[in-house]
Amino acid sequence: MARELEESSSSIEVEGIPKRLTIGKVVVRFFYAWVVFGLIVLSLRVFLLAFSASTAAPFVTFIYQTSASYLEPFRGIFPGRELGETGYFDISAIFAIIIYLFVAWGVMSLITYINLKIDQLHDEQRRQFRTAAARSARSVKGGE
Repeated sequence: MARELEESSSSIEVEGIPKRLTIGKVVVRFFYAWVVFGLIVLSLRVFLLAFSASTAAPFVTFIYQTSASYLEPFRGIFPGRELGETGYFDISAIFAIIIYLFVAWGVMSLITYINLKIDQLHDEQRRQFRTAAARSARSVKGGE
């Protein structure tokens, strides 16, 4: 009997997670994906500018256009530098990458915190179930 209760408590489906945690987890993960995408396109932008990639290529145009919105808050902070004869070193993009890395780190910490809270709720619910199951088993044994 005790073994059956233990098995059922370990396979119990835990419910009751507050919707705010579930929704928050989805929103934060979406924001994290947005930041990571921005880091990728900004990194590609720096590489393409440094090696003076042709804007006639659709991929290069896509990267420049997409990274422009991520770069907008940082434009004009630092002047760009010429690299060799045709290359260009976009210091503002490097600075943006550094800032977005800090943002990604903070968002990842938030995801970890939300997961911790959800795990704590799961553990508390399992503990309550096991306590109730043990009480029920004792009352059944006592009644026999």
